[in-house]
Amino acid sequence: MNMIELHIIQSFPVTCLNRDDLGSPKSAVFGGVQRARVSSQCWKRAIRLLAKESQAGLFGGNRTKYFAETLAKEFNKKGNDAVKSKALALKVADYLGKLDEKGEMKSKTLCYFSTLELNKIVENIKQADYEKLLTSDRSSDSESGKKKKKDDGAPIIKAALKDINTVRDIADIALFGRMVADDHSLMVEGAANFSHAISTHKVSNEIDFFSAVDDLKPQDSEGAGHIGTLEFNSACYYRYIGINMDLLKDEGHLKHFSDDEIKKVLEAFIKASLTANPVARKNSQFGYSYPSFVLGLKRSGQPLSLANAFEIPVKSSDGYASKSIEKIKEHFKSMKETWGIKVDIEAEIPTTKMDELIKKLII
Repeated sequence: MNMIELHIIQSFPVTCLNRDDLGSPKSAVFGGVQRARVSSQCWKRAIRLLAKESQAGLFGGNRTKYFAETLAKEFNKKGNDAVKSKALALKVADYLGKLDEKGEMKSKTLCYFSTLELNKIVENIKQADYEKLLTSDRSSDSESGKKKKKDDGAPIIKAALKDINTVRDIADIALFGRMVADDHSLMVEGAANFSHAISTHKVSNEIDFFSAVDDLKPQDSEGAGHIGTLEFNSACYYRYIGINMDLLKDEGHLKHFSDDEIKKVLEAFIKASLTANPVARKNSQFGYSYPSFVLGLKRSGQPLSLANAFEIPVKSSDGYASKSIEKIKEHFKSMKETWGIKVDIEAEIPTTKMDELIKKLII
C-alpha cells in the first residue's frame, strides 16, 4: 500500500470542539486515564468543507436529504415541465434514499452525491425510456396489507447509475467514502482514513457557570435574566490521517483524473487537514488554532498510528505541546529502528513550511 500520512500535534484553549448527547466534550479512556477526544466524523466535515472552498470544481459532494430538489431542477433544465420534473425527481430520490412521508421533497436518509453525479443521473434517465418512471408505482397486497413492489422503475434508475463516478467533482467522495444501503454499487470506500483525535495527556472537563442580563428589566427587579452551565476543556491533541494512494487512483475512485488534477486534490485535502477546525461553540469560545507540529510521511506498507507515544500520558508543568513533540519523535525513531520501517519522504512542520511539506508529499 502506497500511503501519505500526517501525524499532527495540535493544542486548543478553552473549547468544546465535539459534544456528546448531553452537550459535554467527548472523551475516552486511554492508558488508564481520561482523555479529551474529537471524533473523526467531526473533523472530517470541517476538512471536507474547507477543501471544497479551495477546489469547488473537484470537491462537489453534498450530504443532504434534500437532493430531490436538485434533481427536479435538472430535469426541468432538460426540457420537462415542472410537474413532470418533480415526479421524476421523487422517483429517483425514493430509490436512492426512500422518501420521507413528512416532507415531500425530502428523503429519510442523508445521501452523499456530487452535483455532477446528480446531473449525470438525470442525463442518463433522459436517454432511457424514462416515461415508464412516470407510470410506475407501488401497490398494496390486499390480503396481507403489506407494501410490495409492482413496477417502481428501479431497473431504469439502476441503469442510470452505472457510470456516474466518471465525473470530475467527486474528489471528496473518493477521499471520504460513501455508504448507500439500498444499492451497494454506489458504495465507495474512503481512500482517506482518520483516527479520533485524543489528548496526549489526562484531561478533566470543567464547568462554566454563566448568566445573561435582561437589558430592559425593571430597576427594582433582582436576578439575572437567564443562568446556565456548560462544560469545556483545553487539551493538546494527537491526530492521525492516512491516504491510501493506490485506492485513490483506482477505477472506482479517481482513475479518470489527470496527474495534475490528482495533485490539486491532494494539495487541497492536505492543506485543509492541517488548517480546518471544528466549529462547535465558535461564537462563545472561538478556539481556532494551527498545529504545533506535523510529521508528514510518504511510504509503502501498512498504516501506523503513533498514538502509543502517549499511552503513558504526558505530564508537564511547562505546557504539553513541546513534551508531546519530543515523545512522538522518540517513538517514531524507535518504531523505525525496531520494525525496519522504510520512509520514502519525511518532512516536519515547523522545520518545513506547510506549502513545501505538501509539495514534497504529492510529487
